[in-house]
Amino acid sequence: MSFIIGDAISEAPRLGITFDMAFIDGDKRTYAETYEMVLSILRPGGFIIADNTLWDGHVVDHAYDRDPQTRGIETFNDVLVDDSRVEQVILPLRDGLTLIRKR
Repeated sequence: MSFIIGDAISEAPRLGITFDMAFIDGDKRTYAETYEMVLSILRPGGFIIADNTLWDGHVVDHAYDRDPQTRGIETFNDVLVDDSRVEQVILPLRDGLTLIRKR
C-alpha cells in the first residue's frame, strides 16, 4: 500500500484505475474541476458524493456573492444540474450532500 500526497485533480488520473465511488470534499473553489476529473475515472453506475453543496445556505445568500469558496460551489451546482451524464439529488442535511450517479 502507498500513501500519495498531492492534488487529486492531477494525481488521481495517474493511478490508471477506475473507481466505483468518490467523495468530493476539498477546495470548494475547484469543485467543478474536481468533479470533471472524478467523472473521467468513475465507472458507469458509479457514485460521487459531494459534501457542502448547500454551504450553510451561503449559495443562496447574496452577501456571499464575492466569496471564492461560495462561488466555486455555485459553479459546481450549476454544472451538475445541466449534466446529462449523471443523475443527482441534493440531500439537505447540514451543509448539503449531493449524491451523483454516473449513467
